[in-house]
Amino acid sequence: MRLSANDGGDTFRNRHDGAGNYARGVYAAIRNPIAHEEDEELQENEALEQLAAFSILARWIDTATVEKAG
Repeated sequence: MRLSANDGGDTFRNRHDGAGNYARGVYAAIRNPIAHEEDEELQENEALEQLAAFSILARWIDTATVEKAG
């Protein structure tokens, strides 16, 4: 997946490294604990914050293009 065209620059690399790290982070820190803990209730504001974090990731994925390996 590509968030932008690969121009070989630092911005391309940083953006993709950051997005990958962000995705792994929200899954490890938000999704996994909630999925594996029973009777864990979030406060409304905390749930909205977590939803916003995943919303950013979803937007990046939605706007990305798929590049086949050559």
